Amino acid sequence: MNTNITVENGRYTAIINGKKVYRTKLEHMEYVLRKAGAPSVAEKTMLLPVVKSEFTPMERFGFSSQFVQLLHKGAINSFIMTGSGGIGKTTNVTETLEKLGLREDKPEQSGDYLVIRGFSTPRALYETLYDYNDKILILDDADSVFKDPLGANILKHALDDKKERIITWGTTKESEDYPNRFVYTGRVIFISNLSINNFPQAIVSRSQKVDLTLTTEEKVEVIGEVFKKMNLADDVCKDVFEFVKTYANDAKDLNVRSAASLITLRENFGTDWKRIAKYSFCG
Repeated sequence: MNTNITVENGRYTAIINGKKVYRTKLEHMEYVLRKAGAPSVAEKTMLLPVVKSEFTPMERFGFSSQFVQLLHKGAINSFIMTGSGGIGKTTNVTETLEKLGLREDKPEQSGDYLVIRGFSTPRALYETLYDYNDKILILDDADSVFKDPLGANILKHALDDKKERIITWGTTKESEDYPNRFVYTGRVIFISNLSINNFPQAIVSRSQKVDLTLTTEEKVEVIGEVFKKMNLADDVCKDVFEFVKTYANDAKDLNVRSAASLITLRENFGTDWKRIAKYSFCG
């Protein structure tokens, strides 16, 4: 799909496969892309113009850690972290929780926070909120939960700022295992590659937010910071990072994971590593 998007005086012009569509407000950008034939939400999000933020990526990671600490204290009920994939959003959140002395709840061990990845139905969400009422719930790329109107409505009541947050499940017959209503006392963290504009307004208005949608230059900056923390030989770190900077604009998917995968190639393919790395990194 051939795409070109320009912005001038607040007016968006989208030309996709030769079709031209106009829209004037940012929240209508999804409409522009849909009318012009973009096939999926993921692609629509990817096509939105990326504007460099006033705040550096590392500052925004720091803000995220601070919001997670507030959530742990009970000062806020919800936190949304959105932005580019593969740059360490989940790691930032879980490392902050672990520094606070919290552990992940797993089948083999009881913990303080539960991570849900992928698909979950509204009913499963209701039961999970009930079962893990005293824990922090992390919805990691579980976007289907809030895309469903019923799931979004459940979350709206779970994240309310009222003294008692009561969640209900409308049914004429109460389950032996789950009541039709209960008071929710937990907190929720959303981690998503989607734009914040794809979240229901009721959830956004109830949450603190950090956006890590990065420009190519900012992604390279994050990769450099991650490399500094890795136990790498100086020559390996320098060679791979210089390669990433050189081919950043040509990368198929520029992120920490794709950059880190080059380290194995540098360590195993000798002087010829750049040739295969370019094929793997740029396609």
